[in-house]
Amino acid sequence: MTSFLRLTLIMAGLLAAPARAEEPDPIATEAHRIQPNDPAWGILALAIRQQGPVTASFTERRWFSIRKAPVVLRGEARLSDERGLSLHYLDARQPTVIIDNAGVILRPAAGQAAQPMDPRAAAGQLALLRGLRLDFDSLGGAFDIYGRHSGLAWTVTLVPRAAGLRRALGRITVEGRGPAVRRIELRRSAAQRVEISVDPPRPAAAFTPDELRRYFR
Repeated sequence: MTSFLRLTLIMAGLLAAPARAEEPDPIATEAHRIQPNDPAWGILALAIRQQGPVTASFTERRWFSIRKAPVVLRGEARLSDERGLSLHYLDARQPTVIIDNAGVILRPAAGQAAQPMDPRAAAGQLALLRGLRLDFDSLGGAFDIYGRHSGLAWTVTLVPRAAGLRRALGRITVEGRGPAVRRIELRRSAAQRVEISVDPPRPAAAFTPDELRRYFR
């Protein structure tokens, strides 16, 4: 099996395997439901979208029910309001994951054509991009949205409304401090989840033509 196919299965693995019973999320309650046009969240969303191109190192841990220890990967994340999200792994065997308004593609090593992600995994990744932007208008039709913030720290949790989508995706949690996202979790259960810890972003600078070509669609 090629490394490309292995990654496709890993990224979709949390969505394809039977889910275990999930523990309740203390944020996913009516007391923390984000209301449309909430001014505090609107100000934060605007700050995130206006911060310009973002580059940050990350560490990703993938837990599976068949493994006791997580799979650990490291890489660089690039986020652009216009071009979307790019996750470039330092392990050359792992393809770059590109998530934008046109969908999700996996770009393997040089010389191989980019391919679409498994649709079940892609649905979660697209929701993740919109969650990183705090684009509640786009998410509100399919997700219940909960959150809390204290000072600069904030947390947003997305719970799919449809039972089938909820079984497939579990829930998505994004945590940040000010306009900087610091932690992302895609969780079906304690034993089946992906957690991404994001380092502080580097000073904002426009992506070069080479970066746009290498890391985005």
